[in-house]
Amino acid sequence: MSASTTVIATAADITPAWLTQVLGDSPRITGDARVADVVATRIGTGQLGTTYLLEVTYADGGVGKPARMVAKLPALDPANRALAASLACYSREVAFYSNLAGTLPIRTPECYHASVSADGQDFCLLLEDLTPAAEVTQVEGCDLAHARAALEQAAALHAGSWRDPALAEQEWLLSALPVWQQMSAALPQAQVAFRERYAGLLDDTTIEVAESVAGGAAARWVEQLTEPRCLWHSDFRLDNLLFDASGGRVPVAVVDWQSVALASGPVDASYFIGAGLPTEVRREHEEELLRGYHDALVRGGVTDYSWEQCLAEYRVNSLAGFVISVVVSIGTERSPEGDALFTTMAARHAAHIKDCGAVALLEG
Repeated sequence: MSASTTVIATAADITPAWLTQVLGDSPRITGDARVADVVATRIGTGQLGTTYLLEVTYADGGVGKPARMVAKLPALDPANRALAASLACYSREVAFYSNLAGTLPIRTPECYHASVSADGQDFCLLLEDLTPAAEVTQVEGCDLAHARAALEQAAALHAGSWRDPALAEQEWLLSALPVWQQMSAALPQAQVAFRERYAGLLDDTTIEVAESVAGGAAARWVEQLTEPRCLWHSDFRLDNLLFDASGGRVPVAVVDWQSVALASGPVDASYFIGAGLPTEVRREHEEELLRGYHDALVRGGVTDYSWEQCLAEYRVNSLAGFVISVVVSIGTERSPEGDALFTTMAARHAAHIKDCGAVALLEG
């Protein structure tokens, strides 16, 4: 599955002839894969991409071949699409499925096809359909059972890539740091636009943290990410996790690898706990969840990362989710769903930053 300069970009391009060709080229499809018909139905509410459920009819009946799969394509909105391309989201996700997905001890959808245009504007992924899955949304938050299951997957991702020298040689994984530097540099102006955009929808803590983080804390936080210790999903949240997938056969599957990178610490744990649960639930069970995550790292073979180091980095890394929520939100088209997502995440991450004393830690 290599990158290509000729890539489809819309659901209308997914024709029986095109699908026959790419499935015929896929090493994961055996035998003849002549497609007689395909029906695409829009699913999901992704901000930086669009997804479709494909129902496929094969000329020979399709025994042993996927009758349903998910197609992931560029965002329909030009602004969202331009933002994704500027952050190399599409090329990064294609590289992940082409080079890494099969080497990690985590559950991701099987990939039948992955391609991206030379300019990074167009891409197409054909992925295993893992529906039906439980309805667990970022805005509502999850329960403790789902949180524990998610953190087990985060620990598997981190432990399975811990200090792997081969990963440090892949330039596309290292190229994410300049993006975060740009995001942190943009935060002082972005938080002003964020507060104006969502005036009347933000609580006092969110406004307070927006001002304090913009004072330089975000830039100092990015400096903590320079050591390439392990893989970092970078958007490890409920909307990118499929619980009880395939009708319960898959406990948790991790999707949306548009921001995967190498980082110094397991930022995903702080990002997930910070906004994956309602704030009061997070406060009550935070240490229990983080200790469970650290125990899973140790079981996965990590021997050079103490609980004290994990806790210290967890507190500082609480800034990650807030930076993402603020900067990404103002580059996307507004919608009721988007407004609910970004304001909810910002509020929970702001409370997390304040509870962790992250700004003071970075200034100390």
